[in-house]
Amino acid sequence: MPNPVLVRKRKYDRSVRSTWPGDLVDAHDDWLIVLHDSQHHPKDPPDPASAPGYGIHTIGLREPLTVLHCFDALGHFIEAKCDAALPATISGRTIDFVDLDLDVVLLPEGTHHIRDREIFEQRARTMAYPPEVRRAAWCGILHALRRIRRRRFPFDGTPETILGRELASRGPL
Repeated sequence: MPNPVLVRKRKYDRSVRSTWPGDLVDAHDDWLIVLHDSQHHPKDPPDPASAPGYGIHTIGLREPLTVLHCFDALGHFIEAKCDAALPATISGRTIDFVDLDLDVVLLPEGTHHIRDREIFEQRARTMAYPPEVRRAAWCGILHALRRIRRRRFPFDGTPETILGRELASRGPL
């Protein structure tokens, strides 16, 4: 049964950077799990795919981290983008998180790298991130790296399982 939500990525100045319509498909401890189906929302597909595919967004309600696992149209893993972010808030059917610029990108072969350090430093100055927000950003990156290396949720196969379940529930391809 569809459970529509809108996920909005905001910047620290509260401007909206991206929006993704999706379905809230699960929750895990203090995380919300949203399925984004770019085949049904071609105007705003999940990052990074421009072709139809799927995103499983794991959104932290307590940790300073949000993770978007991207899959192609056949369900093959493309990459996971881990955003250092302030914990998400919910208002009605809208889930907002504040992106803090730093990212960890995980590739299919298991390699990963930190991205956008220069952008983080620039925006921390121009948007006047307080010390606790700067700390939260680096804590989010550390949480992502630990979870990736230890294969802990959401890097434990959960997004793949959820995508498989959701696709199977739709019937034959």
